[in-house]
Formats: sequence, structure tokens, C-alpha cells
Amino acid sequence: MKLFADVNEELRKQIKKFTIIFLIVAIIFFAIVQTFDLPSEVSGLYFEYAEKMASLQMPYSDFPAEYPPLAMLLIFIPRLFSFSPFTYEIAFGVMVYIALLAGLICTYKLADMYSDKPRRYTDLYIILCMCFFEFIMDRYDIFPTMICLFALYFFKTNRMNLAWVMIAIGTMTKLFPALLAPVFLIYLCMNGRGRDALKGVGICVAIGIASMLPFFISDPETMFMFLTYHMDRGMQTESLVSSFLMLFDKIGIIDIGYQFNYGSDHIYGPVPDAIAGVMLYIMIVLIVATYIMYGTIVHKIEEKDAFLGIILASFVVVMLFILVNKVLSSQYIIWMIPFVVIACAIMDPVWEKRTEIMFACALALTQLAFAVNMGSFAPSIGGRIDATSPYPTLGILLLVIRNITLVALLGYMTKGLLSLGHPGSDGEIAGQHDPIKE
Repeated sequence: MKLFADVNEELRKQIKKFTIIFLIVAIIFFAIVQTFDLPSEVSGLYFEYAEKMASLQMPYSDFPAEYPPLAMLLIFIPRLFSFSPFTYEIAFGVMVYIALLAGLICTYKLADMYSDKPRRYTDLYIILCMCFFEFIMDRYDIFPTMICLFALYFFKTNRMNLAWVMIAIGTMTKLFPALLAPVFLIYLCMNGRGRDALKGVGICVAIGIASMLPFFISDPETMFMFLTYHMDRGMQTESLVSSFLMLFDKIGIIDIGYQFNYGSDHIYGPVPDAIAGVMLYIMIVLIVATYIMYGTIVHKIEEKDAFLGIILASFVVVMLFILVNKVLSSQYIIWMIPFVVIACAIMDPVWEKRTEIMFACALALTQLAFAVNMGSFAPSIGGRIDATSPYPTLGILLLVIRNITLVALLGYMTKGLLSLGHPGSDGEIAGQHDPIKE
């Protein structure tokens, strides 16, 4: 695979640097988790799932599971090389390292097409990943995120079949990669490449059927459990709407309650329950509107900026999926890392700097909010005595500010996408940052 070919000296140094940093941070991470006996999604839920599959139990039909079929496969693989929860964690960490390493190489090669300093963007990639290390190591979200990055790389290098395979695999691992498919389809169809688009649909359908077939054979009634599980959820506390509802509750405008279910904190009450019922429809409308908007401007985007248009359109729909949703778990921030890094490599320097600042602020606020709301010291600052107690005021304010920052970033990227449809306009996002190595 050409992704791993032609590794130059600078990239080798980046790989070595990343490997050393990863090992150091991973040792610290595992030492802290083991010393303080911290709860772990990997050694807890994932290992439990893997044990059941190792004993030949089928996901969905033999035991309930919230993740799509290929996610369950990823969760099972580390069990083949482990014999306890801790060794399972180590094996899972090795898989994370491999995924991140492939992402690093992919990032370098994409950045090298647009910048004479691709190392700057692999450094940015490393920094963002290390700053969110505990979520990357203790959730499986990094795998579909890297699969999206691979899909973008293969699309850019005109290996369409591989790009569509990545989209299909990503969708059957975590649903959000499916959001990239209409962006790809719109670009291909508007550029007279309907055959590539039709072939892509066929590849996705074939992989989707192949992934679901074992579960259809096992028990057709439970095969879509991973979808119905999330449909039944209420308003998770970190979501955009929930953060404001919690603030309104604090100042006495509405009344809400807190509960722990579906593996996360949620709020309930007349207002959040009513809003939860319409969030899906609002999200669908906004995402479809974005596709339509992209379709109306894609033919106006100059060829040199076409890939940036694909990046930005993909970023906007993924952000809408995150923000206009009942659930915004902290690890969802991971999904945005490749889009931010690659967009920054192509953008005008002013847009690049502002994007980096906004995303860094969102990441830092996510970490602070998680520490305040979930940390062991939360009771000392006014909340979180147990799962039914309210979040502390500081934690709610951090979530509100974080979510406002994400909305601002979404708006900024939408503005950038629209500017691509008006080449030569003032403030054009790629106006001063033409590709130099196409």
C-alpha cells in the first residue's frame, strides 16, 4: 500500500518522535490507572464484551451491545493476545498505536501535497492526540476517526475504490463516517464521475450487507440493536442543548433531574424530554441543508481548492452531527482531529491560526469540564456526590463555553466553505495558501 511507501528521512524522524512520546505517555497513563484503580472503559466494558465473544456468544442476540458489528470485531481482537483485563488494555493500546501511526503517515503525506513544512502538521497531529490521550486510549473512537482520514487520503490520491471501502468499514465501526459519503457523491456527480459514484454506492452496500449477514442469520430481530440503543437515549449532559438546560436549571428557570444510564450522565424532565424527541429531525434537516449548499457551490470551487472543499463540507456535517444531537460525549472531540489538521495544512495562514486556537480552546475546555464534573474532587466544589446530583456550577459553565466555542468553530468553517464558492473574494479561506506540490 502506497500509504506506507516512500517514507523519507523527515517522516522517519517524525515516526520515531511519535513512538517515543507515545511510549512515555502510555506508561504514565497505565501507571496512573493501575495505581489509583481508575475506572476504564477498555478493561471494563470492552473486556467484558470480548470475553463473551471468546466464549462464542453472539453480540446483539446473546448479549446486548451498543456498538456496530465491526466495532465489536475491533473490541474482540485484543482478546486474542491477552489473558486478563490489564493485558487486554495493553493489547488495545498497541492497536491504538498502530492506528495513530498510520494516521501520522497519512497526515504527513497529505500535508506534503500542500505545504513545504509538512512536519508542522504532523507535530500538530501529535500534540492534539497527546492532549486527548486518555480518551484515545480508553475509547475505540480513534479507529473510525483514522478510517475517515484514510478515506480522505485515498480520495485525494484518486484511489476511489479504497476510499469507498474505508467509508463502508468506518460506518460499520461507528456511524458518523457515513456522513462523508454524500460529500464524496456530490463531488463526483457534479464533476461528471457518476460511474465512480455508482461504484462507491455498490461497495458500501456490499460491505454493509456482508457485515450484517452473520447477525441476520443469528437473530434478525436483534441485528439492529446498536441503532435502537441510541434512539432510546435521552439528553446526555455534555450536549449543546443540555449544557444550557443545566444552566437554566441552576438559575431557577426550569427544573431538571440527573440520572446515569446508557453508560453516561443524562438529564430528564418535561423540557429536556420534549427537546430530545425532536433533536433527530432538526439534525437531519441541517445536515441535508449542508449537502444541498455544498452541491450548489461545488462547481464554483476552483480545482486547486476542491479537496479543501471536501474537507470543510465533511467537517461541517460531522460537527452538526455532534452538536445538534442528544449526546456529545467527550471522546467525540477526537472525530474532528484529522479534519482540523488537514484543513490547517491547506488554509490561508490567518484562517489556519484561528482554527487552531478555537479547536485548542474546545479541547482544553472539554478536559477541564470532564475533570470538574467527573473528578473525585467534584463534591468539594458544589456537586456530583452521586449520579443523581447536579453538576457543579463551574462544570456547567465550562460545558456552555466549550459548546459555544464549538458552535463558533462550526460557523467559521461554514463561512470558509462558502467562501470557496466565490473565488477571489476578500478573506477567501485558501486565497494565500495554494497547493505547491500537487
